[in-house]
Amino acid sequence: MRAKRTLKVLPVLCILMALCVVSITVAANGKVDFPPVEKTAVKSAVFTVAVDGRAAFTQHFKDIHYVNFDHNERVQISIASNEPVTDWQISPKTDISNERRSGNELHFDLNKPGYHVITLNNKYRLFILTGRILSNTPKGKGVVSIMDYGVDSTGQSLSTAAIQKALDETAKARKILYFPTGMYKTGSIKLSTNANVFLAAGALIKGSENRNDYPSDDGKKESDHLNDKEHFTDNGEWMTFSRLVLIDNASNVRIWGRGIIDGSGSIVRAQGKPANLIRIRNSKNVTLEGIILRDPACWNTHILHSENVTVRHIKMLNDRSVANTDGFDPDASRKVLIDQCFAYCSDDNIAIKTTNNGNLLRDIDDITVSNCVFITKKSALKVGTETKGASMRNIVFSKNYIVEADRGMVLYCYDGAVFEKIRFLNNYFETGYKSSNLKAIHFQIRNRSGKGQIRNVLIRDCSIAANFSNVSEIVGLDTDHTIEGILFKNVQLAGRPVRSIQDIGAKTNEFVKGIRFEN
Repeated sequence: MRAKRTLKVLPVLCILMALCVVSITVAANGKVDFPPVEKTAVKSAVFTVAVDGRAAFTQHFKDIHYVNFDHNERVQISIASNEPVTDWQISPKTDISNERRSGNELHFDLNKPGYHVITLNNKYRLFILTGRILSNTPKGKGVVSIMDYGVDSTGQSLSTAAIQKALDETAKARKILYFPTGMYKTGSIKLSTNANVFLAAGALIKGSENRNDYPSDDGKKESDHLNDKEHFTDNGEWMTFSRLVLIDNASNVRIWGRGIIDGSGSIVRAQGKPANLIRIRNSKNVTLEGIILRDPACWNTHILHSENVTVRHIKMLNDRSVANTDGFDPDASRKVLIDQCFAYCSDDNIAIKTTNNGNLLRDIDDITVSNCVFITKKSALKVGTETKGASMRNIVFSKNYIVEADRGMVLYCYDGAVFEKIRFLNNYFETGYKSSNLKAIHFQIRNRSGKGQIRNVLIRDCSIAANFSNVSEIVGLDTDHTIEGILFKNVQLAGRPVRSIQDIGAKTNEFVKGIRFEN
């Protein structure tokens, strides 16, 4: 039997939330796990959720709303609004069945875990973020609770020193450091070799709101847009030398579970501090899995000069009002897999680059981004802008769903380097974010601090919706720095096969050679 609950909102809250209340009912045919509610969470005044008659907390975060739960079997979701509904949209439609509308209600079955965006009346967004129920929650003698170190689990006081001690000792002993439900406030912390950190559902590692708790590497001067506007730069070589979580010169590191790491980024960046949320630096065999990465002050996850890094089932929620909040940035790294992730960003969802940050520079090789759902105001699938290494090769973007972006497929060779063997395979681009840069494809060579080349690019089985963009640009630099060897195979724009440059509305120049089309 399907249960329904409608949130009663105070008049003042109704005004603040555009006088719209939506109720959502989720009726489960099998077991569903909901995380405990973090104590500082703001309840949505737009959406409410219930599962088999049980209330499920729906969180209002920045400019969106989300519900996060785990399930193994099909669930039936019903959404109702108490204002006239002019438009509903579900993105993507993958694993959605029995979609039907009845008056002001939308019903559908969610057949298995995944990430879906519900857009109501073109103004409210609800993220439904679900995963499979964990069957391997750590227990036993090899597990140490962070509570054994006398930390404050209420988030009232800063626990940096105690958390750092726990990280160091459990890594040395090769044990799992367990964070139970609670809030743990901290400044910068560092994970070393064999660190294994599990965040239980309802566990929140909360970054300090004081910029002084994020010291820079070796006292390096960062780019401070507030206190040193004259020297501000968004170039990754000099922009940031601080972060909340640092994995440094380490191997065999894992952060996993169902908890949250939150950088208090909007507050910290407002103080002029561009701290990353997570930086993986000069490390190997690192795994991030299952957790929510939220509110960075700058790039969310920076993978610098590292290899054998796996990022899987990560839910990323950035503040769209904070500048430079990229999603994932593999930088001078090799053998990186970003798979089955969700990312909501202000800046690029993915930016594969070589920045020379901290004088750590080498070629990019073997990066795969697959099965992800992305939303951004900027580029979705990008290589560049910083390209200070010699080579960037064997890069694959596969089976990604772009709900919104202003640029879809992007290659920016601005500082030299040779781009080669880059594959865009079976990606879908739904809606274009309206900006002056709106393009489906943007490949470009510039001479900012070096001249490079782009060659051997495959775009296969990709679809660009009519609502995304019918404009592209592919532009080389000069006779020695060209774009060569692009194959479009089974590509569609607005439902029509792409068989020529004209079909994708592409601007090109004489320094582009060897573009081919197959259907």
